[in-house]
Amino acid sequence: MLWVKAKGSLRTEPGPESTWAEVTPNLGWLLLGSVFAAALVNAGPLAATLLASEDEKHLVTTFTYGVLLARIPLFLFQAVQAALLPRLSRLAARNELDEFRSGFVRLLKLVLLVGIAGTAGAYLLGPLVIERFYDATLSRQTMGMLALGSALYMVALAIAQAVIALRGHALVALGWGIGVVTFVLVTWLSSDDLFRRVEFGLVASSFAALCAFALSLRARLHSGNIPSADSVIDAVTNLPLET
Repeated sequence: MLWVKAKGSLRTEPGPESTWAEVTPNLGWLLLGSVFAAALVNAGPLAATLLASEDEKHLVTTFTYGVLLARIPLFLFQAVQAALLPRLSRLAARNELDEFRSGFVRLLKLVLLVGIAGTAGAYLLGPLVIERFYDATLSRQTMGMLALGSALYMVALAIAQAVIALRGHALVALGWGIGVVTFVLVTWLSSDDLFRRVEFGLVASSFAALCAFALSLRARLHSGNIPSADSVIDAVTNLPLET
């Protein structure tokens, strides 16, 4: 490294200045979509904290343990997702749409497989893991619903990135917004039980966002949109943050 630095190999010549029009055409939509997506992925524990009565405050911590356990497949998916960036970017730059579709279909199959396995594992083994490692108790139904919501979110995230790659940034922001509104309505109206209302909200909101993205993806493909390298980079690097 010192030898490279001494030779000046790391130096570059200044290039032309970029205008705001070049770097910010979709930045606002990406930011809005990221905010909505991050709100949705963190909505469960936050809603449980806000809705819990004084007698239920101790249950929120246990519920958060369940959410973290159910999110393990999502963490793994984000690692796989980032590894796909170079290949998808090359395909987009070459306008190889058939290969791009093939790669996305393989990714979607992998996501579905991981989601199904994660949901089944959480339902069967989740309560045992919670009891063994956290000395707490959660039902199979709660763990299964949390894992199902996480799996649907994971599929929605994969489809959303395909929509961004096809330059549908605004559609993705709209889809995550629909998910947030769905979570608020379902959590408010579905049940009086603390866990049930949040579980229903998580599943319904992720499913609503998934449907919105699926419709958007179909429309973008039928309209003949071709992904670009920049749009693919936006898609794969635009991941929601978790608190």
